[in-house]
Amino acid sequence: MNRKRIVGAVAVSAACALLACVGHVLSVEKNGVVVDAEGNEIARLMYDNRMDDGQTVRYDCEDGYEAYIDLACREAAKILCDREGVREAEAFQMLVEEEMTIQTTLCQDVMKGLLDVCGEEQTPSGILVSERCAAVGDTKGHILACYSHSVEDASRNYVTYPTYAGSTIKSLSVYGPAVEDDVVCWSDLYMDSAYCRIVNADGEEADWPVNTRNYTNRMWTVQEALKKSNNAIAVKILKDYGVGNSCRFIREAFGLKTEAEERAVLEGKEDDVLSNIALGYLEAGVTMRDLMGGYQTFANGGSYTPMHAVTAIKSGSGAEYYKEDFEVTRVFSAETAYIMNRMLKTVVEEGGTGAAAFIEGLDICGKTGTSDESRDNWFVGMTPEYVCAVWYRLPRAGMENESPAVFREIMERMEHRKEIGYQKPEDVVEVAYCEKTGLLANDFCVERQNGYYKKQNMPEKCDCR
Repeated sequence: MNRKRIVGAVAVSAACALLACVGHVLSVEKNGVVVDAEGNEIARLMYDNRMDDGQTVRYDCEDGYEAYIDLACREAAKILCDREGVREAEAFQMLVEEEMTIQTTLCQDVMKGLLDVCGEEQTPSGILVSERCAAVGDTKGHILACYSHSVEDASRNYVTYPTYAGSTIKSLSVYGPAVEDDVVCWSDLYMDSAYCRIVNADGEEADWPVNTRNYTNRMWTVQEALKKSNNAIAVKILKDYGVGNSCRFIREAFGLKTEAEERAVLEGKEDDVLSNIALGYLEAGVTMRDLMGGYQTFANGGSYTPMHAVTAIKSGSGAEYYKEDFEVTRVFSAETAYIMNRMLKTVVEEGGTGAAAFIEGLDICGKTGTSDESRDNWFVGMTPEYVCAVWYRLPRAGMENESPAVFREIMERMEHRKEIGYQKPEDVVEVAYCEKTGLLANDFCVERQNGYYKKQNMPEKCDCR
């Protein structure tokens, strides 16, 4: 098993290099330790003042574990900062000098499966990708494994590095809140047409927003729009729900930074930030950890716990210094969470944008996302036990998003208890609706599909004859 010494790796150096200014003389014999969920050592954290660039943090870990160790060490340092009122550099000093042990949720089997898939520089179809990241967590906020690789910046950890979320944001900022507040239901109809006309980069008038396919100029159900990632309908639902309402929701529920967008709304420029909120272009960006935290709520009945890796910190003597104590908050009702995961299940079925994530016998739900020029290619998905996010940067625009296929390969390497399922609330009913009207089907409706509805927000009965 190869082990390597990382010198100031994966963003830890940025904080720890500040120690050179503090003037502490630290012993290289003292170590902080990081352990996995079973208590096995996975990294040793230390300082070394013999480096050319001054005192710098070092750690030993297995190849591929760097992003997880970075995540755990930064979480532990923040805990110390909050408790002791110290700066981050001083917190790292304490971890080493007091020989603390950081207990994490890392699962070795999950990590090895993740590395088997994402450690390769090629996508499933053989495309070379230098920028890539993936993470797996459970539905209670624990990050079980993660991997990040960047040629652009070796210190960059894409688990916590903000970027564009693309259409993965729609579930959190548009569909979820709108279903929660009964603004829309499964089969409500929206026209697949442009929201407005804009002047494009070439100085010409053009329809906006752009869909992945041409507008059909026909009515689509809410469920169909999510399944096929229709941008125009997402924008229209957002307008009905309220851009300001959505900004406040994702900020208060998931801690996303929406200050710029909320300021624009207050200034009467709501339409200027429609793409930010509906299409995943938040000015402050979104991280993989943010998305995983949001999507866990659709798997566990609507409860949110910040995604984290650290469960405990012990002093060198073995005394307990910290034990995880996250407040679990309910951000969606159980009814909304279940309806949303049924909608997201259709995304991975035939005709959905995430069909490549499908695994026979597993109840997989999820959402794809892409940004301009293939900069960001996402799939965030879940099972009743896990939430997993995959991100790739493809070398050129116009290439297929292969993140769903990568997600599938990761899930195929994991153990699943297939007897566990999503809990269907009593106040959710599955019933047929008329595809022409979006209303509940009657005996005369020929074109019908089943949908899921809250009992208190059912459509009227169709009057087809």
